[in-house]
Amino acid sequence: MQRREFLTRALSAPVFTAAWKQGIPAAFENEILEFMAVAPVPGAVIGIIRNGAAVSIRPLGVRSLETHATVTSDTIFHAASLSKQVAVYAAFALRDAGKLEFDRTLFSYVGDLPEGRARKVTVRQVLSHSSGFPNWRSSPTAPLAPEFEPGSAFQYSGEGFFYLQRILEQVSGLGYCELIEHLVFRPLSMTSSSMIWKPEFADRYALPHGRHGEPRPNWDARAKRLYEIAQQKGQNIAAWRYPEYESAAREAGITPVPDNLLPNAAASLITTGPDYSRFLKAALRNPEIRREQIRFRPTLAWGLGWGIERAAGSEYLWQWGDNPGFKNFMVAEPESGEAVFVFTNGDSGAHIYDRVVTHATGHDHPALFWV
Repeated sequence: MQRREFLTRALSAPVFTAAWKQGIPAAFENEILEFMAVAPVPGAVIGIIRNGAAVSIRPLGVRSLETHATVTSDTIFHAASLSKQVAVYAAFALRDAGKLEFDRTLFSYVGDLPEGRARKVTVRQVLSHSSGFPNWRSSPTAPLAPEFEPGSAFQYSGEGFFYLQRILEQVSGLGYCELIEHLVFRPLSMTSSSMIWKPEFADRYALPHGRHGEPRPNWDARAKRLYEIAQQKGQNIAAWRYPEYESAAREAGITPVPDNLLPNAAASLITTGPDYSRFLKAALRNPEIRREQIRFRPTLAWGLGWGIERAAGSEYLWQWGDNPGFKNFMVAEPESGEAVFVFTNGDSGAHIYDRVVTHATGHDHPALFWV
C-alpha cells in the first residue's frame, strides 16, 4: 500500500491504528527490520503504551554490529534529550514539596549570572524553552546570556536545563544523580536507569553507530574517566554536585562547558524500554505539562517541559533525542494515556522513528518535520 493511501484510510483512526492496538504488526516489524538494514540502524526498541500501561516493548536488531549481541528488553539505550522530561518530573516534585517556584528567577537560586537579561530568566521559561539561552555554549568563558527578551520567543536550550539542574541540586541539597534516584527512579521502580555511566551496566549497553553503521569509538571515555576520578578520591560520583563534576572535568582534561559535563539533565539519561514506559505512565498523569507556554509554529508549541503538537484532531506531547549514535522519539496522547516511543543506536535512526510513529498513529506529525 502506498504511504499516501495508507494515511488517507487511517487518518480518522484514534491515536493508534487498529493494527497497532496490541503492539507492532508482524508485517510491519519485518518491514522495519528491512529499513534498519538499509539505513543502517543496528538496533532499536519500540514501546507501545495504552491506557497508561505498556502493552508492547519490542526489541529489534543488535546492540553492536561488531559483536552481534541481540537487543533485548534489558538493553540500555542513551535517551539523549528525552532526559529533559525526567528533570521536569523532578522539578514538579520539588515544587509540590514547596522547595521550588516556577516563576522565580534562576538568579535568585544560584546567583552567578552576570548578564542583565539572564538575571530575569525564570524556571518556567527554562521549562518552556523561552529563556533565550543558546542550545549550548562552545566556550567556558562565554557568559550565559539570552539572545532575546526572556519569555518573548521559543529557542530550544540544553543550557537552560543544565542550569536548572544546578538549582535542583541547590534546593534539594542532593547531587543530581541522587536527586533523580530519590524522586524518579526509585519511586517508579526504574532499576535499570541512571543519569551517568555505571560499570554494572557494561554488558547491557546498546553501542552507538554512525550513519554508515560504523561503531563510534570511545563513546564512554568521558564517563569512565570521571568515574575513575571519583573512585580515586574515595567519593560517590552519584553524590557529586556541580562544583565536583566541573572540577573533575578540568582534572580529566575535558573542556568544562555544560554540554561536556556529566551528569547532565539535558541529555545523559540511560534507560531501558520497560523503565522508560514506567516513567511515561507516571509523567503523563500530570495535566500541567499540557498547558501551552509558548507557540512557535501554527501546530507546535511548548508546555512545561514537553513539546505540544496539534494534528489530525488530537493533541500530542512529544520529544526527540539526538546524541551521537543514538536517535530517539516519543509521542503521547495524554487524553487517552496512549504513547509510542522509539530508541535507536544509529545516527540514521530518525528514518526509523519517523516511519514507526507515522505508521502507528496513521498520520504525519508536524513535529517530525520540524525536528
